[in-house]
Amino acid sequence: MNFDKAVSMTQDFANAKGLEYEIYLFDAKILKMEAEDSKISSYTDAVSNGFSLRFKKNNKISFSYCSGLDEDKAANSLNNCFSLLGLTEDNADIAFSSAKIDENNLSKNNLGIYSDNFFNINIEDKKNNLIEMEEAAYSFDKRIYKVDKPSYSEVLISKRLVNSCGIDMSSKKTHYEIFLSAASKNNDENASGYDFDASSEFNSLKFKKVAMNGAKKAIDQLGARIVESGKYRILFDNITSSELLSILKQSFYASSVYKKKSLLEGKIDSKVFSEKLTIIDDGTLFGGYGTDIFDGEGTAMQKKILCHNGVIKTYLYDIEYANKFKTKSTGNSRRSSHKELPELGTTNFFIETGKKSFIDTLNSIKDGLYITELMGLHMAKPYTGEFSLGASGFFVKNGQFDFPVKGIVLSGNIINLFNNIIEIADDIRFMGNIGSPSILIDDVQVSGK
Repeated sequence: MNFDKAVSMTQDFANAKGLEYEIYLFDAKILKMEAEDSKISSYTDAVSNGFSLRFKKNNKISFSYCSGLDEDKAANSLNNCFSLLGLTEDNADIAFSSAKIDENNLSKNNLGIYSDNFFNINIEDKKNNLIEMEEAAYSFDKRIYKVDKPSYSEVLISKRLVNSCGIDMSSKKTHYEIFLSAASKNNDENASGYDFDASSEFNSLKFKKVAMNGAKKAIDQLGARIVESGKYRILFDNITSSELLSILKQSFYASSVYKKKSLLEGKIDSKVFSEKLTIIDDGTLFGGYGTDIFDGEGTAMQKKILCHNGVIKTYLYDIEYANKFKTKSTGNSRRSSHKELPELGTTNFFIETGKKSFIDTLNSIKDGLYITELMGLHMAKPYTGEFSLGASGFFVKNGQFDFPVKGIVLSGNIINLFNNIIEIADDIRFMGNIGSPSILIDDVQVSGK
């Protein structure tokens, strides 16, 4: 059975029962590899596909999914979804998308999310690049004693969403990713470092650069010390800045605002952060990990300025919470597969770049810290903004790295932290769908020795 057959079965079933319907079809071709000792140590080639259903009648809505494209299983899913309809609570705010999308403006080609070469790249080239990445990390310095199973992954995702409101949209995306972690040793001292790269195009992956960066970070952390406790001016690199930004994302969800679990409730048009800070969520960002033609409900992806010069401008909405707040969806319904209900989420969520280069920003520090790694981010409290994070990096003196630093803890509140921004550099980088440039922040509480 193919996608078309699943759609026609759903339409026939729903029409016979007098139901509104939505069918979300999903197919993912996945390849994952790891290398160890100059050979491929792990290899996975898999397919995950299926579809999910939502039926609606009289403000009741049900959900069911089917893994695989077997016709008998599909028929069972249709019956299950219909049976569940009578067991759900009324929710007049949930609806199916009816807004048509201009496919000339939003397509996989002009969004940079699909590679036509996906099936043309030789598997041996992929294996050799991964093995050479491992070998390059080992050869960087004799103090690199372990490269921990560097990895390569790729995925081709095909999606289609059809509903009873006239929506019938399809999308294809490709994504490639590499990761390497290296460990260094000097006498009895150990350190580690990592790097990664990701793209919608295989030929854009920088295997050697990832190897060099991961190994260099491991070497640079040898001899790290603990600094005195106190308040420091800190330059967070673009990766740790992205991690700090992630603490805030739930506060922009309209669902969090509605449930009074947002730091930003009632803050529209209020200045909350430094005027240096502009935060954007852009589902149309060229080549972005979170970029697509339509969201998990069939609404067109959009660019939203969430915070402009420190002033909160809007929240993120799906159809349900747009209806609750009597506004329109911002295209922020997310699904990672056919097995999940659509839910609010970010697309490409990032801090807008500043005008100063990283070097100029670093040179402005007389005495301070440069932070390259944060630990314990999962313990941060998004509903209060409180955080206490282990950190490592470098002590900076007169714009130069003086010595590596480890074993310190940074604590505070994300609102206060982003109010103390001094400068934002121009070196934006993304971790998945969250991105940021390096950010210089004043008066950060550090617990050391």
